[in-house]
Amino acid sequence: MSDIRRQWVSSVSNFSSQYDSTGWAANQVIGPPKVYPKHGDIRGAWASGTKTNNEFIEVVFLEKVYPTEINIYETYNAGGTRKVEAKTDSGTWVTIYEAPKVEVIKASRIFKPPFIDANISINILKITIDCTSANTWVEIDAVELVGTIPNPGSFL
Repeated sequence: MSDIRRQWVSSVSNFSSQYDSTGWAANQVIGPPKVYPKHGDIRGAWASGTKTNNEFIEVVFLEKVYPTEINIYETYNAGGTRKVEAKTDSGTWVTIYEAPKVEVIKASRIFKPPFIDANISINILKITIDCTSANTWVEIDAVELVGTIPNPGSFL
């Protein structure tokens, strides 16, 4: 038996760029959504400083879990999430989702990537976005990691 944990980003460990250090800063993804369900170029979500196909943010959660669900709150030009990677204990990145093609959705959404089960416990994700299809920013408001924590004494 395992316990299910739902958790929001507790810190940001790295990012490719940020629009500014306040309203669209990388640390805006910390905690629950501030912009969603609104859609638009709205202060309170992370926007990259440059608009390439390889912008990224690395987010940290308090507890390691075996992921069962990842919820990415996209609030401007949803559909731009290109890749999701998980950091292993050895420090390597494992790709758990890669989009066959990015989209441009003119609405906010909670994106639940159908990820590859890597059977690893994680607490760090790297989310890569592609701004080139939208020809402007792709903004992320929050990220929720849902997963299981094995009970002490249980057998895997």
